[in-house]
Amino acid sequence: MTDRFTGKVVIATGTASGLGAEAARQFAQEGASLVLVDLNAASLERVAASLREEGAAVETVAGDVSDSAVAKAAVEQALSRFGRIDILVNNAAIDPWNAKALPDTSEEVFDQVIAVNLKSAYLFCRAVVPIMLKQGGGAIVNTASIAGITASSQEAIYGISKAALIHLTKSIARDYATSGIRSNCICPGILEAVMTDRRQDMTGEMLEQRSKKAGGVIPMGREGRYDEVARSILFLASERDASYVTGAALVVDGGYTIV
Repeated sequence: MTDRFTGKVVIATGTASGLGAEAARQFAQEGASLVLVDLNAASLERVAASLREEGAAVETVAGDVSDSAVAKAAVEQALSRFGRIDILVNNAAIDPWNAKALPDTSEEVFDQVIAVNLKSAYLFCRAVVPIMLKQGGGAIVNTASIAGITASSQEAIYGISKAALIHLTKSIARDYATSGIRSNCICPGILEAVMTDRRQDMTGEMLEQRSKKAGGVIPMGREGRYDEVARSILFLASERDASYVTGAALVVDGGYTIV
């Protein structure tokens, strides 16, 4: 294991489970100090406690990432505890079961998806970019999706939110390319488990069928694992490995979008 992030401070959202928790674990293993943010306070603290047991320096902020006060609290926590912010990972997202085709999606659900998936990234970037400018640089990595590149059935609003997130990523990269701030995103495909908010509405049989279907349509013949997708986040966050990469939307989907 390398020490690419020793001395680096990371703020990461959506870290109470899944991909976010795995990325936090990998950052910690490579020496980073962390401020983890999620709405699920109990699960967030379990992740943080596990990392602390392994020797990592971890702070948590429990709250709604679409609330500007939460972004402000995360920044204040990072600066007061660690004195700087080097990396921002906007990973928080939802894909509600009732956000399907447009006629079946209420205004309330539309607003909720856009708030969590897009507005939160705007709020955290708005809070962090001025700090990075003062420090002379930093790295932003957003978790988008292949749904933001190619339309997925029955996920209209989710796809819209991720397409806009890709554009936000590129806009920040363009605006701050000469200021030492790199902005990139990953676009995962079908992963080993569905997102937490959607999984709670799916039966075991539905989840099994999803897995079998994924294996049949992905060229690599399987779903993606959290650990391998998290490594893509760390690659883009690393100044050593991705110093000349900005404005990229890195597809990590086992070849799904080339079919």
